[in-house]
Amino acid sequence: MSQDLSKFWTFLNSYLMMPIDMLMHFIGILLVLLQSLASANSSLESGTEALYPSQLINFPVSDRLSPYVFIVEKSKRTLSLYKIKDGFPIKEQEFPADLGKKPGPKQKENDHKTPVGIYFFQSKLTQPEIPFDLYGNTAFTTDYPNVFDRREAKTGHGIWLHAVPDNVPLTRGSRGCVVVRNDVIKKLPEYVTLKQTPIIITDEMTFLNKSSYTEQQKKFMGQIEEWRQAWISQDAKKYLSYYDETFRNNDMNFKQWSAHKTNLTNRYRFIKVDFGPLLVLRNGEQVVIRMSQHYESDQHKDFGEKTIHAYFNEQTGFKIIREDWKPIAVGKSVLPVNANLDINTQN
Repeated sequence: MSQDLSKFWTFLNSYLMMPIDMLMHFIGILLVLLQSLASANSSLESGTEALYPSQLINFPVSDRLSPYVFIVEKSKRTLSLYKIKDGFPIKEQEFPADLGKKPGPKQKENDHKTPVGIYFFQSKLTQPEIPFDLYGNTAFTTDYPNVFDRREAKTGHGIWLHAVPDNVPLTRGSRGCVVVRNDVIKKLPEYVTLKQTPIIITDEMTFLNKSSYTEQQKKFMGQIEEWRQAWISQDAKKYLSYYDETFRNNDMNFKQWSAHKTNLTNRYRFIKVDFGPLLVLRNGEQVVIRMSQHYESDQHKDFGEKTIHAYFNEQTGFKIIREDWKPIAVGKSVLPVNANLDINTQN
C-alpha cells in the first residue's frame, strides 16, 4: 500500500513540475475522462437509454414558436412539460392530472370525455373571471374543437387546463377538462405563450430511441422539403399531390385550390419560398405543422405564419387537409423597406 502511494505521488509530482500550459491540458483531459466515466456509470445504474416522445417530430428553438410543449397522457393521468435541449425534447416536469368522468375521446357536448388531439392554448383566465371553487387559481382555454374535430363533426366547447382547490380530489373526474392541483397551475404561466404553446392529449405516449427519433424526424422533414421544392419549381402536379382531395380552407375546396395554384404557376415567372424553423407535431395519423414563411414571386411578396393540418400514413406520406396563414409584422431586418408587401393568404 505504501509503495502504491509513493508511486502515485511520484507520478503527480512529475506533472506538477510541468509548464503551466501542459499541466492545464492534462487537467482538461482528466476532467473529460471523469465526466465520461460518470455518464457511463449513470447509464449502467439506470439500465436505460434516452427515449423521446414520437409525438414531437420536430421541436425547434425559435423566437416565433413556443419553447415548450405540454403532453397529457390519459392512460397514466399525467401532464408533462417538454423543452428542447441539444436538438431533442426533454421532459422538464410531470404532474398528476384529472380527466373527464367518462373514458374515451370526446365526441359531443356534455359527454364528459376528454378529447384526444393537438391543441393550442388560447387565453388565460383568473379571478374574478372564473370561480375559484370550480377552476382554482388559473385556467387556460384551448382551441377544441380543432380542424380535425370539426371534420369529424365533434361538438362541445370549453376544454380547458385548470386547477381545483386542495380539498377536491384529483380522482373526481371533470366534464372533459384536464385538471391539476392549484399549486401546479400557479407554476405554468411562465411556460405558456398564448396562441403558440401546444398541448397534445393522447391516450398513450410512444417513445423512440435516439436513432429512431432522428430517422422519423428526417423522414417527415424530407417530405416537407419535397413539397416546398415542388412549389418553388412550379411543378403544380407534384405540389398538389401533397394535398388531400378533402382539402378545404376558409375560401376554397380542393378543386378550387388546384385551379388557383395552377393559375399562379402559369402566371408567375418564378416563385421563392423560405421557411423558418418548423414545429411538427403528431398524434396518431394527425399532423400539425407551423412555421414562418417568406414568399416571393415576380408579382407578389409576403411574410407570415403558416399552420398546416394534415393526415399521415406510411404508404402515402402526409396529405394536407387545411392551410391557414396570417401576416407577421415585418421589420427592416426581415425584408427590404421597398419589398412592396401584398397581404394575401392565397399565394
